[in-house]
Amino acid sequence: MLGFLLFVFLTFFLIKKLNEVLGTRTGFYAGRPEGGAFENVIRESTVSETDKKLSKIKTICPSFDPDDFLDKARKAFEMIFTAYSEEDLKTLRTLLSPRIFQAFSMAIDDRKKRNETLEGVLVRFVNVEITGADVTDDGLFVDVKFETEQSNVLKSKEGTILEGNADFVENCSEIWSFSRKKTSADSRWYLYEIKSE
Repeated sequence: MLGFLLFVFLTFFLIKKLNEVLGTRTGFYAGRPEGGAFENVIRESTVSETDKKLSKIKTICPSFDPDDFLDKARKAFEMIFTAYSEEDLKTLRTLLSPRIFQAFSMAIDDRKKRNETLEGVLVRFVNVEITGADVTDDGLFVDVKFETEQSNVLKSKEGTILEGNADFVENCSEIWSFSRKKTSADSRWYLYEIKSE
């Protein structure tokens, strides 16, 4: 009997000590302590490939800032959109890479030969965001997704509407890829490619 009481006492004593050391929390706890190796692993895994590339671009070009870049990309979109409608090759040449400038120029020349005019109106930007980035031997690249509302009307010499409707606003979603040389003294970004979604 004395042995049994001693066993019960020791069991109670051990349980009490274990509770003091381990605590008595029960249930599911989503939180975790700040800092530590586990948190660092989680943080590294949530950094996207685009963010890594943008950091690399910033290393090469310390003045690069994603928010400032988006603001300038939005302005470039407006200028290119307007210049293409108004057949302003001079402006386009300053904003486009040689390859894409040639494509724009050919389209404008073709329009002129047919005596057609394009009336383009950029109604508003719905969304503008960076969707990709890359660093290659050829240069630095940043992809920007533009979601816009536009009105585009193609007219003949006589003013007849050939395509589009002045009262119709269409939703457009395109990815514009901007590029610049890594080591060039010219720090300007040029439109390199347009991808339709």
